[in-house]
Amino acid sequence: MMPTALIVEDEPLLRAELTDQLRALWPELEVAGYAENGIDAVARIDASKPDIVFLDIQLPGLNGMEVARHIPESCQVVFVTAYADYAVAAFDAGACDYLVKPLTTARLLQTIRRLKSRAAASPPPAVWEKLFERDSAPVYLKWIKASSGNAVRLVMVSEVLYFQSDGKYTRVVTEQGAALIRLPLKTLLEQLDPQQFAQIHRSAIVNLQAIDRIERNELGGRGSAGLEVILKGRAERLAVSEAFTRQFRQM
Repeated sequence: MMPTALIVEDEPLLRAELTDQLRALWPELEVAGYAENGIDAVARIDASKPDIVFLDIQLPGLNGMEVARHIPESCQVVFVTAYADYAVAAFDAGACDYLVKPLTTARLLQTIRRLKSRAAASPPPAVWEKLFERDSAPVYLKWIKASSGNAVRLVMVSEVLYFQSDGKYTRVVTEQGAALIRLPLKTLLEQLDPQQFAQIHRSAIVNLQAIDRIERNELGGRGSAGLEVILKGRAERLAVSEAFTRQFRQM
């Protein structure tokens, strides 16, 4: 079976150049597709399951390092970038290769030999999480797959207005509408940036940047006041439960 490759590069001329070089140096390799941004790359990798990904670092949406975290262990990854900053960390973690632009025929041929050698040996180790062990900063969720009818959408977390528990599912609400994910709210909260998202109720998490104002609302006609979150340009009024009111009283 012919090995397959996905090229992830946002510059059309560089995509074409790398494709031509690969076809000349490795005719048996099938370039099965392209991606111009990180979100599209993750979707295409998941759909086509290529054997090799040639991956730029500076990409719109998700950068190459973030995309690499979502690449399965069975896939070999070659970074192709104009920046050498991450090279040492990549090799230390077991990355197949790291090419610095502009590419030369001799250097690319060396990479091809390395890819063939690894493919003939055992599958590559699970290295992508180790690639970032030296970075002490926490890594938060950047995108999620959500179901909308019969379709699956890739949603950037920064575009989510709020998450709301809905039985076995969690509703993901954006300006474009609502979708569903099968992930408990508690687990989801652990993966969100606390500087951007806050839990306001045991069944709701809100994007702090989407909040227009916090209002008091009389509850049950007994004179006790609760808080409600009013979102920018939205009609929803999201209740803040008593357990989470403290963080909003100053807003």
